[in-house]
Amino acid sequence: MENNYEEHETNEANSSVYSQNKTMIKGFLVCLLVLGLLIPIPFILNLIEERQESKNKVMTEISDKWSGSQTIYGPFLEITYLKDAKNEKGETIKNQEKTYISANELNIKGTIDSQLKSRSIYNAVVYSSKLNVQSKFKNFQEILNETEIASADIVSTKIIFGISDAKGYEDKLIVTSGGKNYPLTMDNQSTILNVSPEVVNSTDDEYAVEQPKTEVKTSSIQVMSQKIDPTTFDFNQVSLNFSMKGSQLFNIIPSAINTKVDLTTNWKDLKYDGNFLPNEDPTIKDGKTNVKWSIYQQNPLQGQIWNDARNFSDYSFGVNFLQMNDHYDKTYRSTKYAILFIGLTFVAFFFIENRNHFNIHLVQYALVGFAISVNFVLLLSLSEYIGFDYAYFISSGATILLITFFVNSFLKSISLTSKITLMLVLLYAFIYSVLQLKEHALLVGSIGLFFIVAILMYYSKNIEWNKAN
Repeated sequence: MENNYEEHETNEANSSVYSQNKTMIKGFLVCLLVLGLLIPIPFILNLIEERQESKNKVMTEISDKWSGSQTIYGPFLEITYLKDAKNEKGETIKNQEKTYISANELNIKGTIDSQLKSRSIYNAVVYSSKLNVQSKFKNFQEILNETEIASADIVSTKIIFGISDAKGYEDKLIVTSGGKNYPLTMDNQSTILNVSPEVVNSTDDEYAVEQPKTEVKTSSIQVMSQKIDPTTFDFNQVSLNFSMKGSQLFNIIPSAINTKVDLTTNWKDLKYDGNFLPNEDPTIKDGKTNVKWSIYQQNPLQGQIWNDARNFSDYSFGVNFLQMNDHYDKTYRSTKYAILFIGLTFVAFFFIENRNHFNIHLVQYALVGFAISVNFVLLLSLSEYIGFDYAYFISSGATILLITFFVNSFLKSISLTSKITLMLVLLYAFIYSVLQLKEHALLVGSIGLFFIVAILMYYSKNIEWNKAN
């Protein structure tokens, strides 16, 4: 009897401790549940990255079949000449050397017509351009004086020109000078141009946190050239008209002392790329954007005369044709707010449960959390077809309705259900507004979080965390 009495007292004491700390224990379990529901979020983020990688591969395939990003190089002069050298026996021999010269003035004017090429559910920006290139060089005798080349040692003189992807040429290249035409042909001997090294990830894990090892690849630009007769070639008037295809990027190398560019395009979403910005704000007329650059360099390309292959990519400038519906980036950012979606929803449940003496089961918490997680997958899949904005409204609206009907089924209170619905609507609207911002996203987001914390502190003051007190 005495043992039973002691056991009964122990059970009552344990029950009393639990009842006094029930709110604290329930809050602790809800916090653990929030952390547990965040486990699927990294998998969803990886899914977004995988879909974005698929898009990038398709865009690369479209660009490869149409033509890649283009950079214009030149025109330049190439002088091949004989230079005295010593062989292994100490005998004087003649070796062939090459010297390259850039222009004093370079004027480029043209139109760029951009369009979207589709494959499956993905689009890539491609363009066709019509360009006029005008160059002025120093007279030939002045060039010989500066390069210290004797006219008797000259083997050949060429006019050369290149673009980064030769697949983009749409017709023959013909240089006009002094009333004569000089058709350009592929030149496998000129080594004037090298593109920037391409960094290739060699890590096996695409999503590894540590920095991957890299391999460096270098490649050269295949140029077009034609031999010229310096005695008849007009170095003060070099003209080239041609059509060129490309995708995504259009860049120019400012190789002259004075470089002027005047471009007109039908694409309105432009990003100015490279080392130089337009001198004036772009003008828009009849749905077309006109952009102008005027660049003066006392020492272009770190010297107008050089002898070996150079990497000119660091000097380029131009335009990037943007697709403003980058839904993957916005979906990725919205998924990072998962802890805010799940946490605030659970906090609202917890406050309602304690202030109105309801008992919401942890399984019901978990089901609501799963619905919020599925919302991000729904947002990703819909945004690939209808864009981010419409996808966000549809997925968030469907999730809010689902949670509303589910909550009303066990709360049995239209008033409390309406409060939860209003909270979800405000939360999703707040996150959407933050996602639309760029430079000010941090400011608006931090102010919003401050007010959210203030509201939570206000409503938590009436919760009895320890009934014994």
